[in-house]
Amino acid sequence: MFSFLSIEFALSFIGFFCLYWGLRKMPQMQNILLVIASYLCIFLMSNWIAVSVIATYSCIIYFLSIAMDRWQIHKKKILLSGIVFTLLQLAFFKYYDFFRQESSLALDALHLDSSFLISNLLLPLGLSYYSFQSISYLLSRYHQETEVPRFNLPQLLLHFSFFATITAGPIARAQSAKGLTDIQQQPCGMSAQICQTEPRKILYPSLAFALILLALIKKWWIAGWLADHWVNPVFENPMQYHALEVLCAIYGYTLQLFLDFSGYSEMMVAFGLLLGFRLPVNFRAPLLAHNIRDFWDKWHISLSTWIRDYIYIPLGGSRGGFARTQVNLLIAMVLSGVWHGSGWNFFLWGLLHGLGLVLLNIGDKVYEKVRKVSPRESRNVLANTGWLGKVIGTFVTIHFVCFCFVFFRAKSLDEALQVFQALFQNTVNVSWTNNPLYLLSILLISWIAYPFVRHYTPKLSSIFGRVPKYAVSIPLFVVFLLVLICAPSGIPGFIYANF
Repeated sequence: MFSFLSIEFALSFIGFFCLYWGLRKMPQMQNILLVIASYLCIFLMSNWIAVSVIATYSCIIYFLSIAMDRWQIHKKKILLSGIVFTLLQLAFFKYYDFFRQESSLALDALHLDSSFLISNLLLPLGLSYYSFQSISYLLSRYHQETEVPRFNLPQLLLHFSFFATITAGPIARAQSAKGLTDIQQQPCGMSAQICQTEPRKILYPSLAFALILLALIKKWWIAGWLADHWVNPVFENPMQYHALEVLCAIYGYTLQLFLDFSGYSEMMVAFGLLLGFRLPVNFRAPLLAHNIRDFWDKWHISLSTWIRDYIYIPLGGSRGGFARTQVNLLIAMVLSGVWHGSGWNFFLWGLLHGLGLVLLNIGDKVYEKVRKVSPRESRNVLANTGWLGKVIGTFVTIHFVCFCFVFFRAKSLDEALQVFQALFQNTVNVSWTNNPLYLLSILLISWIAYPFVRHYTPKLSSIFGRVPKYAVSIPLFVVFLLVLICAPSGIPGFIYANF
């Protein structure tokens, strides 16, 4: 299987990189080359069906965008038809297996033939990501945002298929959005970058290579080790492990998911920089969040901001009073959970996060009324009391997130409940298979050190930028060799590519 972590991709990218920058003076020709390379990646990572689905879909959205400009009187109807079509094809591919199983059981109970149902429907690569980007694009065109001119066909094909966003995001919108920024915390709408006529240039090459190396360390080395030694064995059969080992697996999965997905996102940001594109940063230290609201401001940012702008706000946002706001928030989070998967465990995961946000808002409201302060002063009260309040808030938030992720990791609701059963019951008559105190100590030390690392990273980055290129390349290469030696064997897949 073709992978971004394979030698084949590395060699192919080097060749493509040289050809791409050979066309430096012709950005639109570079776009066409990127489309070809991206479609080739889709084919190698999936199949011809995925290629045909995204190509056909992109052409339909292209013609709908033309139709909105030509037939202004029917503009809203055309927009709605595009959104409905997008949601229908998204629902069909993502939830077919869930409804097929339910339908098959119902037909069998009625003694009717269910053999006509397709036994296995493959999910087209990047389905969710280009679907979300297309809804954003259509709405921008509907509102005639000056930042988003109508893409020509090659530009739209690139926007939906760019290999640096197609597999697992980030959701790169055509327009700039609040809270969605690049590595330098600047707005990073794709429209201006795709449509530019001035020659592109390689952006922050040393930083890009450092991000790729960091991604390999996070994904291939640490996340792989956690998965092989702690997470997978425990989640496959939790009842045979001691409660402390189950707790380690729960913590380990949250860390594995963060390292896996943030590592992937940073790798894609790095590829974008090397090709002259500024992609949005998807994670900003979410495991240091001091409440669940803060967590969602820092976790999978391109998705959380998309949910805010295209689900929460259209539902009414905070315009209908406090109670209605909480209902809108709950609906948005449940839909987020359902997007991740069709099982009841994903529904519950989204519901729990929604309830967590609602309870936090209720707490803020109670504090506002009791202390007679403004809504702004009632937010983040615990964290604003000082370092102790922030530590307590972070401790509670991360544990809430970790326990919710059990439903995310388990294949079914029953499996998730079995993990919790083992956590609370396997305290006696169950011996250790591994030493959980060893991992718990490492996790605690890492968690304590992480804020200091984050604090000094900008200073290190400024020093890093002044170091001569040759002095940077040698240490990076040495660390790269260490990763290759120490990383688990085989080429791991990316967790979020399944969503």
